[in-house]
Amino acid sequence: MWCRRWGRGAIGGRGRCPVRDAIAADAHIPITLLDDPDPEAREAAAYVLAASSGRAWEISAALHERFRVEEVPRLRAGLVLAIAQLAREHRHEDAAGFTRTCWSDPARPPEVRVGAALGWLCLVEDPVPDDLRAVLDDTVTHELGLLMAEAPWIRQVDYDGAGLTHTLNRMFDPGAHQPPTCDDPWADAEGFGDDPPF
Repeated sequence: MWCRRWGRGAIGGRGRCPVRDAIAADAHIPITLLDDPDPEAREAAAYVLAASSGRAWEISAALHERFRVEEVPRLRAGLVLAIAQLAREHRHEDAAGFTRTCWSDPARPPEVRVGAALGWLCLVEDPVPDDLRAVLDDTVTHELGLLMAEAPWIRQVDYDGAGLTHTLNRMFDPGAHQPPTCDDPWADAEGFGDDPPF
C-alpha cells in the first residue's frame, strides 16, 4: 500500500500483479486461516489478504469479523492495519471512519488505538489532529513498541529495534528520517527496511 505521508510507494503497491491476483483468486484459503488456532497463521493470513487485488469487500468483511473476536494484542493491531491497507488499495471510504473511531476511543486497548492511528494517517491527507497526537503520546510506550515490533507491517521497517518509532517519525516528517546506510548489499534483500509498512 502506498502512503503519501511516506513520500514513496511500497513494493506490492497498486497496479496489476500476478501474486496479488492469485491472492484474490484463492482468497477463500487465507480467509479460512483467519480462524486458525495458531496466531502466527492468523497474522500471516491477514497480511496476505491485505495485498489482494480483488474481492476487497469480502476480504474486508472477514478481517472485520476476525478483529471483533481476536484476543492476541499484536494481531488486533495487525488486523486494523490490514483493514486500512486493503481500504487504501481499493478506496473504501468508510475505513477512515472506522480507524478514527478506533484510535479516538479510550476504551480500546493501546495496540488497537496505535494501529488505527497508523491506518488513519495513511487513509487520509488531513492535517494530523491534536487529539491523535495526544493519543500517541499517551499510548506509545517502549512496551508497546516491543509488542508491535513483530507485526509484519512494522517488522519490515524495524532495522534497529524501534520500528514503531521510525514509522511514526516518518509519517509526521517524511523527509527527515532516513534509515542508516549499510555497506552490505544483501542487507535489505529480505526485509526491505526502507519500505513503508503498508
